[in-house]
Amino acid sequence: MENICVVGLDIGTTSIKGILVDEAGKVLERAEYPIKLVAPNPGWAEENPEDWWNGTLIVLKKLSAFAKEQNLKIRAISTSGQMHSLVAIDKDGNPLHNSILWCDQRTSAECDEITQKIGGRKTALEITGNPILTGFTAGKILWLLKHEPEIFHKTYKFLLPKDFINFKMTNEIVTEHSDASGTAMYDVRTRSWSNTILGILNIDDSKLPKIVNSNSIVGTISHKIASELNLENNTIVVAGGADNACAALGIGVTVPDTAMISVGTSGTVLVPTFKNEPDEDGKVHLFSHVVNNVNYYMGVMLSATNSVEWFNKIVNFNEYDIINAEVDKIPIGARGLFFLPYLNGERTPHNDPNARGVIFGLSSAHNRFDIYRAIFEGVGYGLKDCFVSLKSSGIREIRITGGGSKSKVWVKMIADILGNRIVKVSSTEGAAYGAAILAFSALTGIEPSGISNKWISVVESFVPDEENSKKYEKNYVIFGQLYNLLKELFGRIDKG
Repeated sequence: MENICVVGLDIGTTSIKGILVDEAGKVLERAEYPIKLVAPNPGWAEENPEDWWNGTLIVLKKLSAFAKEQNLKIRAISTSGQMHSLVAIDKDGNPLHNSILWCDQRTSAECDEITQKIGGRKTALEITGNPILTGFTAGKILWLLKHEPEIFHKTYKFLLPKDFINFKMTNEIVTEHSDASGTAMYDVRTRSWSNTILGILNIDDSKLPKIVNSNSIVGTISHKIASELNLENNTIVVAGGADNACAALGIGVTVPDTAMISVGTSGTVLVPTFKNEPDEDGKVHLFSHVVNNVNYYMGVMLSATNSVEWFNKIVNFNEYDIINAEVDKIPIGARGLFFLPYLNGERTPHNDPNARGVIFGLSSAHNRFDIYRAIFEGVGYGLKDCFVSLKSSGIREIRITGGGSKSKVWVKMIADILGNRIVKVSSTEGAAYGAAILAFSALTGIEPSGISNKWISVVESFVPDEENSKKYEKNYVIFGQLYNLLKELFGRIDKG
C-alpha cells in the first residue's frame, strides 16, 4: 500500500515553516527557514516575497528528501500565511515592491479616506465586518496609488503571502475566503469582493485573485518546481487559509462553543460563529473560517511574543528555561511594574496605530526578570482585552497555541488572568498543521473539521487559581487606566 503524506506550510512573519504529516495526523518531519523583516521608517514593516519563496524551496527540499528516504509519497501541499500583507506582482509574476506587512502602520490617512468615501465607519462594518484598519490590505493598495503610482499601475495582481507562494508552485492565481475576508475589500454578506471598495481603490476584481474554498485544489505543482524538489508531477497544491483560521483548525477550534488563544508574534483570541453580523463597536474582527460556511470573531493584539523578543534583543538574552524559571519566582504584579505591549500600535480594543509600548513603575530595585514578568503579564492583559471585547458566552473550552504556549508559566498566568480553564492539545504545529488538514481534506474529500476531530486530542489542562485571579483583576484595572491616561499623549509624540 502506498504510504501517503501531505505537507503543511506556514508563510509566517518570522519564518517559513513546513511539516510532513501522515494519514493518521502524525508529524513525521519539520523544517524551518528564518525571514528578515525590515523597517525603513518608524511604524513601517516590510519583507521581500522572494525571501519567502527561497525559504519555501529550502523547506520543501528538506521535507521531500526525508519522504524519499522513508519511502513516502507527498500527494498534496497546502499553505497558511500571515494575513493582510500586500504582494504586488507584474505580468511575469515578479514582485514589484517589498510586501507591506500586516503590522505596518503607514496607511492611517488612506484608511480614513476609504472610510469617508464608503460612507463612514458603520457602512464599513456592514460591508467588510470590520473597520478599515491600517493593518488591512485595502489601505496598502491606496498607499501605493498615492505614493508609488508607477508600481501601482504596473501591478498585474494584488496578492496575499500564501497565494503568492501557491502561484509560484502552480502558476495559478487564486485566494480563498479566510484570507480574502482580511483585506477590507471583501463583502462578508455576499462572500465576494466588494465593488464599492474596489471603486474607491481605482481597481476592479480583475486585479484580484478568484476566491475559492480553503480545501479547494489550486492546481498541480509545475513540472519545473516538481523536478527541482524531486516531487511527483501530480502533487496537488491546495488553497489553504489565513494563519489564524488555519491555527484554529489545527487545534480543533471549528464550532462556536470553543475558542482559541494564539500567543505568537501577535496575540489573538478567536471564537467561531455561524453568524455574519459584525461587532457593532468594531473592536473585534469578523472573518471567514477555513471551514466552509463558518465565520469567526477575533480580537488581535499586535505584539505578543514580539514583546519578549524585543526585550531579548535589548538585554542580549534568550535563555527561555531561565526566563521562565525566574519569572515564576516573582510575585504577581512584577513588584509594581506594568508593561503596555503596544510596540507597533494596537488593534483590539483600541484600534490605535499611535499607541506605543510603556514600562511603568521602574525603580533601581528592579532587574531584567521583573521586566520579563511585567511583559508576560502585559501580554496576558492584552489577551484579556481581546477576550472581554468578544463578549462571547457559552464557551465550553479554550485551546491555546503559538510559540508562547510552550511556556507553562505563561499559560498558567493567562488562565489566572482570564479566570478560565485553558487546555493544550496534541497538535503543537499551529497554522502549518491546519494547512496539512486542508491538504488531506482536498485529497480525500473528508471535511476539515472531521479530520481535526480525529487527529487532535486534549493533553494538558490549566485551571485558574481563584486568589491569583483576584490579584490580576486589580492590576488589570490599572493596566486599562494607564492606556486611557496616555492615549492623548501617544498621538502627540514625534515618532520620527
